[in-house]
Amino acid sequence: MGYEFKTDINIEYPFFTEMVGRLDGTKGKMLFNGREKYQVRCPRCNKNKAVMGYAKTKDSFVLVCPVDECDLNGVILHDLIKRYGGEEMFERWRQARWTPTYTEDWLPIKNRRIPNQPSECL
Repeated sequence: MGYEFKTDINIEYPFFTEMVGRLDGTKGKMLFNGREKYQVRCPRCNKNKAVMGYAKTKDSFVLVCPVDECDLNGVILHDLIKRYGGEEMFERWRQARWTPTYTEDWLPIKNRRIPNQPSECL
């Protein structure tokens, strides 16, 4: 079964605010790539220095942790939800972002012979 991935910043925004809430975020005064930013707790190193905001590509949100020992530098919202959001949140994310492409337009096999039966001749 195939899926079609649709990206829209308006679909992602509720998940962004939920993830900010889970990471104890506080709204910053300055902008991050032209939109609001939040100071959050990094899920990897547990320090309150990470920043969540709008990505430079303008199609998603991103988490950036400036701590040297931490390797979460530039993680997009999809990977953040996949790793730290939990199973229930990821399932909601999938339902909001992916739509199934399966359609019931297949046709059965025509003139199929049943095995172990002689073919009938006219």
